[in-house]
Amino acid sequence: MAEGDVFSTTNLKVSNLVSEVDSGIIALPDLQRPFVWKDKQIRDLFDSLYRGLPTGLIILWGIGGRDDEFKPIGFDKPTSPNRLVIDGQQRLTSLYTVFTGKPVLDKNYKKRLPKIAFNPLTDEIEVLNSSREKNPEWINNITEIFSGSLLTIIREYISNIKEKRPDLEINETEIENKIEKIRNIRNYPFSVIELSQDLNPEQVSEIFVRINSKGKVLNESDFILTLMSVYWDEGRKALEEFTKDCKKPDLNRETAFTTIKATPDLEHLLRPAIAYSFFRGRLHYAYLILKGRNLENKTTTEAERNKNFDKYKKAQEIVLNLTNWHDYCNLIESIGFINYNVLISSEFAFYACYGLYLIGKYQFNVEYSKLNRVISKWFAFSQLTQRYSSSSESVYEQDLVRFREKDVDFVETLDNLIRSELTADYWNITLPQRLISSSNNYAGKVYTAAKIFEGDNMLFSKAVLRDHLSPLSKSTKKSVDIHHIFPKNYLINNGITDKTDYNQQANKIYIEYKDNIKISDKSPAEYWPLMLNSLNEHEKEDLMNNYVEKYDLPYEFWNMDYFEFLEARRKLMAKSIKNYFEKL
Repeated sequence: MAEGDVFSTTNLKVSNLVSEVDSGIIALPDLQRPFVWKDKQIRDLFDSLYRGLPTGLIILWGIGGRDDEFKPIGFDKPTSPNRLVIDGQQRLTSLYTVFTGKPVLDKNYKKRLPKIAFNPLTDEIEVLNSSREKNPEWINNITEIFSGSLLTIIREYISNIKEKRPDLEINETEIENKIEKIRNIRNYPFSVIELSQDLNPEQVSEIFVRINSKGKVLNESDFILTLMSVYWDEGRKALEEFTKDCKKPDLNRETAFTTIKATPDLEHLLRPAIAYSFFRGRLHYAYLILKGRNLENKTTTEAERNKNFDKYKKAQEIVLNLTNWHDYCNLIESIGFINYNVLISSEFAFYACYGLYLIGKYQFNVEYSKLNRVISKWFAFSQLTQRYSSSSESVYEQDLVRFREKDVDFVETLDNLIRSELTADYWNITLPQRLISSSNNYAGKVYTAAKIFEGDNMLFSKAVLRDHLSPLSKSTKKSVDIHHIFPKNYLINNGITDKTDYNQQANKIYIEYKDNIKISDKSPAEYWPLMLNSLNEHEKEDLMNNYVEKYDLPYEFWNMDYFEFLEARRKLMAKSIKNYFEKL
């Protein structure tokens, strides 16, 4: 490396890179993300290597045996690294796992061992699936080509093809050459830039951000996490541990696991912490602030950075407080959103509301019953209107700026914003129109939450919807089904063949699976009396007296024109959502 240079360039064979990863000489700095590539991306990498196409640079940082924080790419690497990966982690991890056949850890903290298949007859490289696995034309796992006896692999492949596909005319020399070409991927020369060991972690993190900001490879949350790795690494590790704990319960200690199974990413948890500490909704501003930027006088100083990090540290401690987290998740569950993955249409809104909940609790000292009421309404409101679906960060920024002055009334401010949008015209005109959808849209999810909140049993059943949609439910997968009130095949047979028509939200209702099978393709006029006869007299009377109010089914819907039924039911569903919202 020339004097004064901050980097040098060289070429390293794939086999050398994999060997150094396997021995632990090359590792990951803590600022790196987990392995996120999908199997198809791994396949694309090996296809490019096989065809001799360029695959980008690898950037390493020579740390010269310093005792820096690092993570191995695989498992159980006792060797202290002397180089850390600054750019190219996903490619190196892919090379390592496929070449060695050893698993790697993904973003969900699970071991992964991808398998890439090769067809020497067609020159194809693909992800292994069940059909390829059974096809003798494919070598199921190219790891065998890299680690096994090449001669044995070629002989076994040719013998197997001749035995199982005698109809094929094969060129044995071509097969040998193509399998050998796969083996020669290990000699592919990667261009490697090595950063000087004289650089400090702050300089390296700046290089990392600059490299990865090209082409939007990373987003602002990654840049903030990079800063945390440099200036408050234990804070980043706390975030990682919290997200890991959210994924499964631990019977021996209290964890972040919740009954709605909320599973935040690191970025999700940054949002409420940034909102609480700086009243900022845009992470770009937060990144500048944590770098030490004073957004008013446009100066960047170490003193400002230290002051801002101290403020952020206190906020993150509040965000990760288990009592706060569980109280908030229990609040959302109590208003009918009992399943994070099924019922919550906007993850952004979920964590934005968590930030507001904490601001109201600690910075405005709102009495807990008032706080729970207004946050319940704000969350349902944000889901119903998709407040954060477009320009989400800008909208959140506008919401938060209202609270930078402490003399405002927290509850009244949110209530006024809700009232300004949920007008009579919204309930009577806008909402019924938004329920015109052939997918389980956001208004449909709020409607389901409203039905869960009411605690009613499902149509034709004593079973309660809450029990079946809970992520902790032990009921069988098919115990509950979404029933087409006017069955799909019945409509198709009567000329209504457009999916957007027969799959309307207003044509759907949850019932037990066995009842859905019983109804099959019968018309409403046919199945309604049939299902009534399966009930006892009390249940039959109760259903006939309450099917309009309880299930939002128009009066004598079984005699209605289908499109008139849809319009009438949308209005009833909107009324039901309004009644639910007012009860919050």
